[in-house]
Amino acid sequence: MDKSVKQQVGEFLRKRDYEPLLDLCERDRHFWQEVRFRLYDIDEQLRWPAIEAAAGFMRRWWLSGREEKVRIYIRTLFWSMSDESGGIGWSAPQTISEIIVNIPEIIDPYGSMMIAYSIEEPPLMQGGLWGIGRLGRPIYDSVDFLKDKVLAVFQSNSTDVLGIAAWAMGETGFKPAMPLLGRLRVHAEPATIYIDGIFYEKAIKQWAEEAIAKIK
Repeated sequence: MDKSVKQQVGEFLRKRDYEPLLDLCERDRHFWQEVRFRLYDIDEQLRWPAIEAAAGFMRRWWLSGREEKVRIYIRTLFWSMSDESGGIGWSAPQTISEIIVNIPEIIDPYGSMMIAYSIEEPPLMQGGLWGIGRLGRPIYDSVDFLKDKVLAVFQSNSTDVLGIAAWAMGETGFKPAMPLLGRLRVHAEPATIYIDGIFYEKAIKQWAEEAIAKIK
């Protein structure tokens, strides 16, 4: 008996085996639909690979001349973060950022838009910060343009937000964050961040120290 689409997609995502999965997405839209559904999975071992798979699929579209389809999908992600959608665009900031990593030429305007849409919304803040860190130094100008809103996240009481904020500022080399990073040196609470397929857990003060070293 053939495995269901759900089973097959789940297996590919857990192995982070993207090329055969994307081949199936090209041939059968039900596989692409399942990947998109997994962007909302509570299991992080499925959700993060789904983000990477969706971005890889957009790269395929882009390189094959389907640029407008990519833009339409990105607009759908932005819409999911808006009040009009009636929901919460879980994983939308991360997915947009990962798409930009795969298609760097679209960082303008989508990079700054990703920050603007997510950075002040509590359910999306961590995703937006992760997106900043994932994009790194190429997003510096957008972070600087939205500096007040970005630095305001350091007022959060969430250990995960503070940890991701510290890491993101280090990845972008954002010097205005230095005083705020210094204040995090007393925080021993752990924060976990997904980086290149691995979940890293470190004390906030360690994330801050590493960020300070990168900025210097």
